[in-house]
Amino acid sequence: MRRLFITIIAIAALTAASAQGIIRPKTSGAAVKKKPATTIRHKKPQRTPSPKERFDMDAHRKRLVNKLLGDMVYVKGGTFTAGCDTVRFNKERAREITLDGYYICKYELSMALWDAFMKDNWWDGDYEYYTKNPMGKDYAKCNISCKEIQTFLERLNAYCGQEFRLPTEAEWEYAAIEGKPKAPYRFSGSNNANEVAVYKDNLEGEEKKSYYMGCKKPNGLGLYDMSGGLAEMCYDPYNTYSPDRPVTPNGKKDYKCPPGEHTHVTKGGHYQSLVHELYPWARGLWISDGYGAWYVTIRLVATEIRK
Repeated sequence: MRRLFITIIAIAALTAASAQGIIRPKTSGAAVKKKPATTIRHKKPQRTPSPKERFDMDAHRKRLVNKLLGDMVYVKGGTFTAGCDTVRFNKERAREITLDGYYICKYELSMALWDAFMKDNWWDGDYEYYTKNPMGKDYAKCNISCKEIQTFLERLNAYCGQEFRLPTEAEWEYAAIEGKPKAPYRFSGSNNANEVAVYKDNLEGEEKKSYYMGCKKPNGLGLYDMSGGLAEMCYDPYNTYSPDRPVTPNGKKDYKCPPGEHTHVTKGGHYQSLVHELYPWARGLWISDGYGAWYVTIRLVATEIRK
């Protein structure tokens, strides 16, 4: 009786252990293969491409050129009275000039467009900046010499198949008075300089060092900063209006900078100009002599735009 009791207890203990997984039954047939140990492979760190490698310069140039083409305004040809001899300051002999039609840009030359074709030695910060700001910050480009301007025009025209050039003084003035027979306002677009011009009397804070293009009201043709901002260089060499050397009415297709001339007419005044220097007919003088000037920029013109 005692042996039977011990046997029953042993069987019960074995059953309980098997149920709990302590004792596992032997498997019959083929042996169970053990899984091979997993090999941990460390990935090589991938090199991060530099801003220069990520930057698509050709796409950047196309964006800027397309914007430039969209900003070109057609000025219908006609006869107008250039100059003004009835004002107290900055009188210029009144005379009639006849022009053919042409195109002129709404804005002064931007830093972004200049850098895209002229800045040969970029650094990573430039690529990073223009990746985030593909059109730049709308600052006008200054401190550019005649030689640099000619190089810029050659590169730009070769890239886009157009013939951009500098405006003649007559073309600039005609656009500033909105393509009308006589100047409708004292300034380009208004009789109130504060509405259309950034100049000495209305500068505030950081604007004393620089200014944004197009922050004032445009004239009737949609042209910004024709008064104030930066003075704009014209093709014409500076001279008096004498019969033996009249102003050049319309520009030729290949006008860049006149050979051998270093004294250019500037128009429109700049952000340190006095109010009477902002008149459309007022003339400034820039002696380039191989160097640029902090107050001078250009505005692009074309006799025609190829579609």
